[in-house]
Amino acid sequence: MQFSLKSLGMLSLFVIAVSGASKFAETCENIEAYGSTLRADCRVNENGELQPSTLDLNRCIKNGKGSLKCGKNGNYQASCINCSIRGNNELECMCRNADKDHRFVSAHVDLNNCISNDHGELGC
Repeated sequence: MQFSLKSLGMLSLFVIAVSGASKFAETCENIEAYGSTLRADCRVNENGELQPSTLDLNRCIKNGKGSLKCGKNGNYQASCINCSIRGNNELECMCRNADKDHRFVSAHVDLNNCISNDHGELGC
């Protein structure tokens, strides 16, 4: 069997992605959010086997003065409203900003920076 350098490189990228070292949106499908719960079908292994996984985004996202950021046990939903997923990887909300009289401001975060796929399980 012959592999081209490109094929070998793509295989390496896929193995890294499934191991959790890559962005979750590259290895998960059917990404949805219900309230603060993220749901997706994520690859378990390099064979492409999928399994459903859920994650409470409050465990991974925080509101930092009106900006959504990655942060363990951030509980963003306590100060953000009208949240939705844009595309497969961006969380958008209206969040209170302590520096602006606690008014709601538009905020977003790339979930690829905060969420991982570890062998089919979503995690922070």
